[in-house]
Amino acid sequence: MNILQIILKNAGKQSRTRKPDDRVPFPVDFRGELSHNALQCTLCGTCTYVCSPAAIEITQEDDMGHWDYDAGQCTFCGRCVEYCPTKALSFLQNSTPLANNRPQQKTFHVVEYQKCTRCGTKIIPLAYETLVHLYHSEEAAKKAVEIHKLCEKCRNRLQSQTLKSGISGSRD
Repeated sequence: MNILQIILKNAGKQSRTRKPDDRVPFPVDFRGELSHNALQCTLCGTCTYVCSPAAIEITQEDDMGHWDYDAGQCTFCGRCVEYCPTKALSFLQNSTPLANNRPQQKTFHVVEYQKCTRCGTKIIPLAYETLVHLYHSEEAAKKAVEIHKLCEKCRNRLQSQTLKSGISGSRD
């Protein structure tokens, strides 16, 4: 087939060029803009540990913690999303917004501490969605919500009391 035949064959067909508003759909596992759900985040630091370019930084103060992300440093490797134990991080199915300067590439979120319902120690309890994921059941997660509003020390104390009353047979 010579070039003239190819040109004549293609002349009768429609254009295959996309218009600017006709966007190419993103693939299923596209690593677009990083999304952080501050309500599910416990500031555990796993994301900062696995982020080799140090695009994520966590700072903790007396009454709140800060989760800071710099898209300009991010390589979109996905390790932070993969290793986040509470699933607070995810990639959106859109490309990262264009930034004209460095401050536009940064995201700052505040994660506020809550008080332990027994002793008042500042904690970050697990979100209900995270409990459902961990317990694999909404019924079990509903029971665990109150326990996870306690600090680690009070949870251990409660578990010890439950174990002790189970062994001794008393019902406190």
